[in-house]
Amino acid sequence: MTLPLPKLDSSDLGRFWSGTRAHKLLVQRCARCGYLRWPPTPGCPECLNFEHSWVEIRPEGTLYSFATYHRALDPRFSELIPYTVAYVETVDGPRMIGTLSGELDSFRVGAHVIAEFDDVNHEVTLVRWRQS
Repeated sequence: MTLPLPKLDSSDLGRFWSGTRAHKLLVQRCARCGYLRWPPTPGCPECLNFEHSWVEIRPEGTLYSFATYHRALDPRFSELIPYTVAYVETVDGPRMIGTLSGELDSFRVGAHVIAEFDDVNHEVTLVRWRQS
């Protein structure tokens, strides 16, 4: 079995995935109030404006929370067990989810993390986080 990969032509996430291929984190910025948001949404949750641009943010942050999976809920993930999913508050504000790389016993909430870009194939690059 192969792992599911993101849909690169998604109208909501296509720009994000093109950014990861270039090893950059891109998020939406509201054209009116400047609010940086992730995940992408049609309108700004702060001022309700529908105009936005995509901007690069720094690929680092703080480990806000994490969960380690010891059982695969989808059989395609069984070879990865155990794996850890991180909730990261980036230094620029938006919070993102991604897998966490490293030793399970070393993960600590509040730790500084940096993004790693995993080139799965020539089209898909996933974001993983590791403690620095």
